[in-house]
Amino acid sequence: MDGVIWPECFVKIADKIMAVFFRFGEGVARSKKEPQKLFKLLDMFESLEKLKPEFSEIFAGEAGADICSRFRELEKLLVHSSTKVFFELGLQIEANQDVLPPQDGSVPKLVRYAINYLKYLLTDAYSATIIRVLRTEQIWKAGVLSTPETDENLLKDAMFNIVDAIRRNVESKKLRYKDKVLPHVFVMNTYWYIYMRTRSTELGKLIGDQYMKKTYKIVAEESAYSYQKQAWGPLVKMLDKEELKRVDKDGLTAMIRGKMEAFTKGFDDITQRHKSFYHIPDADLREQMREATMKLVVPAYTEFLNNFASSLHVKSYPSPEYIEDTLNQMFEVVDHHKSSGKSSLRPRQMRDTSDGSKSLSGEQSRRSKDFRRSKTSAIDT
Repeated sequence: MDGVIWPECFVKIADKIMAVFFRFGEGVARSKKEPQKLFKLLDMFESLEKLKPEFSEIFAGEAGADICSRFRELEKLLVHSSTKVFFELGLQIEANQDVLPPQDGSVPKLVRYAINYLKYLLTDAYSATIIRVLRTEQIWKAGVLSTPETDENLLKDAMFNIVDAIRRNVESKKLRYKDKVLPHVFVMNTYWYIYMRTRSTELGKLIGDQYMKKTYKIVAEESAYSYQKQAWGPLVKMLDKEELKRVDKDGLTAMIRGKMEAFTKGFDDITQRHKSFYHIPDADLREQMREATMKLVVPAYTEFLNNFASSLHVKSYPSPEYIEDTLNQMFEVVDHHKSSGKSSLRPRQMRDTSDGSKSLSGEQSRRSKDFRRSKTSAIDT
């Protein structure tokens, strides 16, 4: 058969089959831009890239020009759709700020989804493809003569924008709580989750370990300190002995008993509230908060009880062992979320509960030696 006629015949035979192929690809690319579809779009783009050399060879020449043109259009459509889905994720996170945060201060599902989404995008299966897609879109918009960014900077900027949208979302949501303690529990849980989930991962390395520590780890530590101060500080302050020095002997016994009764009532109130409204999903974090609370509350109560035993009917008040057991039970609430693994949150122990001006200021701040340092490992959920 003539060398010119054969390619034309082949193209006519393949045309209807290829039309179905292109319509399917275009339909997927034009479908609703949901975040999870990005991975399928990237799979399709990668498949086209692999097909391109053979495709160009098979449909070379004037006869296959229309099919090659449609191939390029499909490739272009996939690039546009992929980048649009990716960048719209950040916009969707921004738009989610009006949604109420978890009532118990736990990590929002949106944060879990977004962090794991970005981590998966940076695995070997997709990292090279997303870079190629972002690079192609950038060149088409800026022109081939523009000065291109390095692959690392291009990807870093794209990822950072979404991670920062998550941070702004959390900062906005914490203001929605009416309870004074919950914002600290919420930020502590969420930022610690983000830091531990990205630590020693491609996402964490790309954005920068120091940035992640400063923005998430240290803020989580500050929030843990604020939680201790806001939740338990006022309770311990009830046992302050300075007020007793200004009272005469006739009024001393009444004030001592008043302080004990106020402490007992306050202790019952906060432990009940803690069980009902404050949730710390991370098992190791919860353990460290338990230890910190025990070291803050139990010694102060024991000392007060022993010092003023002569003025009190000791058996009428909870024993130190009861206080300790109650705190243990409070922090052993069944966790319906999967444990997030070992962590090493180091909020500073309150040395002076009457001083509200002290707060953590970062890695340079002195942390209490009472807080143990445990080995850390990445969170799996």
